[in-house]
Amino acid sequence: MNRQPSISIIIPTCRRPHLLVRCVTALLPQISQRQDVNVLICDDGSDDETRSVLEREHPEVPWYRGPHNGIGANRNFGVTLTSADWLIFVDDDCVPRPGFFAAYENAIAERGDSLEVLLDGATFSVPAQHSLYWEAPHNTDGGDVLISCNFAIPRRLFLEAGGFDPRFRVSFEDTEFSARLRALGVGMMFVPGAAVDHPVRKTPGGAVRGRRWESRVISSYDFGARPWQILCRLPRHVALVILSRFRNEKLSLENAIAAGVFLHEFLYFLLHLPFWILKHRGSHSTFWTNPAGRKHFPPRFGL
Repeated sequence: MNRQPSISIIIPTCRRPHLLVRCVTALLPQISQRQDVNVLICDDGSDDETRSVLEREHPEVPWYRGPHNGIGANRNFGVTLTSADWLIFVDDDCVPRPGFFAAYENAIAERGDSLEVLLDGATFSVPAQHSLYWEAPHNTDGGDVLISCNFAIPRRLFLEAGGFDPRFRVSFEDTEFSARLRALGVGMMFVPGAAVDHPVRKTPGGAVRGRRWESRVISSYDFGARPWQILCRLPRHVALVILSRFRNEKLSLENAIAAGVFLHEFLYFLLHLPFWILKHRGSHSTFWTNPAGRKHFPPRFGL
């Protein structure tokens, strides 16, 4: 008889204790009959509020202090805490729907400890977004790019791929990770029943949004760009991405407010771009600098 693969559920969190409790409360009944499944909370917050709230509401769930080096590093830290065959990652602001764990468990049973595939769950923005003033990941049909708030992967495959790159502290860590997996020949299997609800939230300020573009400077260097190429091409790329957000959007007060936030985002990006170019010059991923990685460079450095 084949051994049933062991599973760990890793939930990275940072200063969102009540959202975390809601996530854990929805998840625990689904695994109550499985003694071999554990939940790991990796807290990147700077205080003990999350720990206190979790110990009061769910004292049976272990809490660990994270490395304070961004979301990718926090997920990597969670992996070091377990030797399970499979890892399920869920973000703290997601609410697993009934059947979430059973859907992953069935898909994992079909794959065993195969190193060939990543399992991608469904993510629903709730309520549905009606303007650009609100944001949340939305993935109801699968796709080629990983949305890291809800996925499962064999632990050996995660380690073989090198985990998340900790240089991407704010954004793009999941996009870069899925690009490496594709370069290694790893496929993605969509599991629609492994669904979570992701509450929409107000779009953050322009400075917060603008800082996310630092990750594209890092990735452009990884993909072989020179400083002058980033300086010439990235502003156009950012402008086109921002303009594309307005496609099929209706004129409304909330969209007008969002437009002001996006303008601030672009100006913040332009102001900080020269500094980022100097800061990350010479910082390259060992994966993308080897021949196998260079073979999969995206056209125009992904810009």
